[in-house]
This record gives sequence, C-alpha cells and structure tokens, in this order.
Amino acid sequence: MAPKTFEDLRSQEREARKKLIAETARNLFARNAFREVTIRKIAQATGVSAGTIYNHYSNIEELFLEVFLENGRQIIRLVGKTLEGDSSGALSRVCRVYVNYLNENRSFFQMMSRFIQAGELTAEELPKLDQNMRELLDLFEEAIRIAGNRTNTRLSAHALFSALNGIMISYAKYPGRPTEESREHTLRLAEIIAENFELRESRVPGQNK
Repeated sequence: MAPKTFEDLRSQEREARKKLIAETARNLFARNAFREVTIRKIAQATGVSAGTIYNHYSNIEELFLEVFLENGRQIIRLVGKTLEGDSSGALSRVCRVYVNYLNENRSFFQMMSRFIQAGELTAEELPKLDQNMRELLDLFEEAIRIAGNRTNTRLSAHALFSALNGIMISYAKYPGRPTEESREHTLRLAEIIAENFELRESRVPGQNK
C-alpha cells in the first residue's frame, strides 16, 4: 500500500472537520428552533471559525439540508432494502425499520420534528427536500400495495408517515419509562399501525376495525 501523501492527509483532515461540523449542527438543530441556529453558534460549539464553516457551506440552509438529507438517504436505503425480500409481512417490517431508525437517531428525529413545525428553506433548497420526501413516500406506498391495500395509496402513504412519526412524538421519551422499554413500545405500536393499513378494502362490513 502506497504511503499517504500530504494532500491525502489534508483531504482526510478536511473531511473530518466537515463531519464534525455536520454532527454539531445536527445536535443544535435538534435542540433549537430552525432560525435560532446560526453559523456563529455552530462555529462556537465546534471550536472552529465561522470562516471555516463557510469554506464547506454557503449558508445555514445548505448546512441544514445536507445534514437532513443524509439521514433521509439512510432511511430510504434501509426501507428500500427491506422491500427487496419476502413480500410477506413487508409493511410491518418497513414500519419497524423506520421507527427503529428514529429511535437510534434521536437527534435527527428531534431535528426533523422541529423543522416540520417551523422550518424554512429557500426556494432553491426546497426541491431537494421534496425529492427526498417523495422517494420515501414512494417506498411507503409500495409497501402498502404489497400489503394488499389498493385504495388511495398515496394518501395512505402520507397517513402512514404521519402515524409513525406520531408514535415517536408520543412515546419515544415517555416520562418515567426506561429508554429500552419505550423503544420496544414504539416498535409494538408500529406493528399495530401496519396491521391497520393492510387489506383495508377486503374487510367485511360490520367487522371490527
């Protein structure tokens, strides 16, 4: 293996610094409203100058979006991989994978929740977020179809996304409950949500719903 050059070391240092900036930004976005987080605050928390951050990102929106979309891409890859296997129980697995990811990446979930409530992006940045969201909803819609539900599948995908996020908002950090217990509870609820999206049109009138 060839020895690393000075340029190699500089490149590694640059990537390590960029990763640190992104991690710090994620934590700040998780704890604060979108507009309360500034480049200066991220620089102070990271221990670098604001100029260093601007060497990597043009503005706060670009930094937010990169952090947000990277987690979004991870979710999309995991959900997509889940749908590659046996179709039996696919919707339940998708729901569990999604909720489990949010449990394991709490700072991202908190960041996402705050942004959904009051986030703002420029007109140039929004299409990137919309594309990410469409890809995830496409996968949810596919899982719903596999489960036998053929009615209003796109709206159902929106409802499924909302329901799974609602589980996390309500029970991920339930007061007085140990973290692992809360985690298991959210996963059980995810399975129940999946059951309620399966074969909706085949239920007999008058049957328990």
